[in-house]
Amino acid sequence: MYCLSIEQINRISPYKVEIASDGNSLLFHTRYGLVYEVGFVEDYTFFDKNTYQFFIVEKNGSRFLKDPLVKETVWAIIEVFFRENSNVLLYVCDTSDGRQASRDRLFDIWFYEYEKQEEYIHLTAKVESDSIYYFASVILKITHPHLDEIKEAFDVFTEDMKDKLS
Repeated sequence: MYCLSIEQINRISPYKVEIASDGNSLLFHTRYGLVYEVGFVEDYTFFDKNTYQFFIVEKNGSRFLKDPLVKETVWAIIEVFFRENSNVLLYVCDTSDGRQASRDRLFDIWFYEYEKQEEYIHLTAKVESDSIYYFASVILKITHPHLDEIKEAFDVFTEDMKDKLS
């Protein structure tokens, strides 16, 4: 997992964030008793420099409750992630329960409601295969030194994904 400053996250996060016992992810508990795990895993699927796949999972398998503090906590974590390095964030929606479109829509809403979203580029892709839709997003700072290369690499990645799944 990518190491982040818990102190910096907790300065701007509404929920207290802690390092998971295995040291590989972050956890936070909501006022509704839900426990979210958030993490970053190195991923060179489409770009070979400082690319991380982002994940967020409710640990107990509970349904998402509309809680704006979850969004704010996730953005606090992402903000510190980008503050510490010039990274690329890849987000692929889980397809295991058929709710990937809902996850994609929610993440898009969270992005466009984020108060500092003008500092970032948000690239999205939707690929269909056998009536299953796959959703992927990339987020990076608008000032990233390899912005054009990353856009091109994500386009190639999307086309490759379409070819492999068809």
